[in-house]
Amino acid sequence: MGSEALRNELKSLKEARKQGQLSAIDFYKSLLQLLSKLANELGEERISDDDVKKQIPLILAFLEEQISKYAERGG
Repeated sequence: MGSEALRNELKSLKEARKQGQLSAIDFYKSLLQLLSKLANELGEERISDDDVKKQIPLILAFLEEQISKYAERGG
């Protein structure tokens, strides 16, 4: 898909939300779908050990926060 396509999709989603074309839940679900696409792309990316080490804390923080919030909601 590539970074430019992902960036454009995000921009389109944000604009649709801003224009009231997407409800909060639809926006949320669309963001999760985009996140899944990004995860697939990143999983196939050739990335250096140094770059990986820089990304791990960000991914860990995101996952820990989302799992915690999910648990709080009874998931």
